[in-house]
Amino acid sequence: MISVIVPVYNVGKYLRKCVDSILRQTYSDFELILVDDGSTDESARICDQYQEMDARVAVIHKPNGGPNRARKTGLQRAKGEYVCYVDADDWIEDEMIERQLTEIQSSEADLVVSNLYFESEGWKQKVCGILDAGLYNTEDIVGTMLYTGEFYQFGISQYACTKLFRKDILWDVQMQVDDRIGCGEDVAVLYPYILKTQKVYISNYIGYHYIQRIDSIQGHYDSDEFARNKVLIAYLKNIFEQSSRSECLLRQLNQYAKNLFLTRNIACFDAVQEDEILMPYGGISANARIIIYGAGKMGQSLYRYLNDRRSIKVVDWLDKNFAIYQKRDVEVHCPDCLKEIPEKAYDFILIAVNSQKAVKGISHYLGEMGIAGEKIKWLKEEFIGEDYFILDEFV
Repeated sequence: MISVIVPVYNVGKYLRKCVDSILRQTYSDFELILVDDGSTDESARICDQYQEMDARVAVIHKPNGGPNRARKTGLQRAKGEYVCYVDADDWIEDEMIERQLTEIQSSEADLVVSNLYFESEGWKQKVCGILDAGLYNTEDIVGTMLYTGEFYQFGISQYACTKLFRKDILWDVQMQVDDRIGCGEDVAVLYPYILKTQKVYISNYIGYHYIQRIDSIQGHYDSDEFARNKVLIAYLKNIFEQSSRSECLLRQLNQYAKNLFLTRNIACFDAVQEDEILMPYGGISANARIIIYGAGKMGQSLYRYLNDRRSIKVVDWLDKNFAIYQKRDVEVHCPDCLKEIPEKAYDFILIAVNSQKAVKGISHYLGEMGIAGEKIKWLKEEFIGEDYFILDEFV
C-alpha cells in the first residue's frame, strides 16, 4: 500500500534510530526502500543488516548522485500506491503512516500535509502550517502555497518528508526534477506536485521529527551553491510559466527566491565594491561594527559572508538558542549579553531572521532593553515588497 523511501548518505550515527522508527509503525503493510547513495561510512552495512532482518526492507546501493537521484532510484523500485519520504537522520512517530493513510483514503485527497518538530540536542519546537485542518480544493490554496503575503511565510510547508503522495502523480513530477538542484529539492517536487492535484488534505497531526544538525558554521561562502540555487529557481519558473495561474505563481516564486538567497547566498545581492554592502538591509558602510542577532540559516549565511569579506567587524553573535551552538564550540551568545555591551561599541544590530512575525518580537525585546531604534536593522521595505522583481536578474 505504501512505499517509504529513505535516501542514505553517510548518516551512520543516525540511521538506526530512523529505520527503527519506521519498522515499528502501527500500520505494517508497507515497504521500506533504503537507497544507499554511495556512503563511505558504516551506513551501507547498516542498510544491509536491516534487509536481512526484515522482509519489508529493500536496499539499493548506487554511486553518489545526490538526493534527487536517490529519490528517483527509490521511486523506480517502489510498488506502493502511496509514497512518503523520510530523511535518514530524522525519525517518525509510531502511528504516522497509519494516520496519513487514513486521512488520504477517507478524504480522497491527492496529498496529505502534516506537521513536524524541529529538534536539536535537547531543544524541540513545533512547526505547524497556517491553514486550518481539513480538505481543500487545490485551486483555493495555490494562490498562497509558496508565499502568504507576509515575509517569509509558506502557505504549505516546503518539507516533502511530512507529506503523503500518490505515486502516479509523484512519478510524473519527481522524475522530471533537474538533478543539478542541490538545495531545495523538496520545493522542486512539492509545489509542481500540488499543481497536478485536485484536492489537498491539511492535517493537524505532528509525527515527524526533523533533526537540525549544526554543521561547520565557520566555513567559507560557497559560490557554487549560488549556481545550484539559480538552477532551482529557473526550474520552478519554467513550470510556473506554463500554468494558468502563472502571474500569481511567479509573484510567489519571486518572494521565495529572495528568501532562498538570503538564507543561502546573501552575498549575491551586493556589488563587488567594498564601500557599502548588505543591500537587503539598505546598505551598511564598510568598516561598520555590527552585532548579528540570529544563528539560524540566515544568520549563518550572514556570518560566513562577513567572515570572508572582513570589511565589516562582527562585534558579537547572539541567538536565544545559544546553548545549542556553544555545545559545538560555535561562539554564539545569549541575547542578554547586550546589557553588558556599550552602545558605542557597535553601530548596528542586524536581525538575521527571515520571518517578519519573529522580527517584530525581537525588535520589541531589543527596545525593552533600551536599544535605540536607529541601531536595529532588518530588511528594508523595498526589498521585501512584492514589486521588487528579481527573477529575471538572477535566472
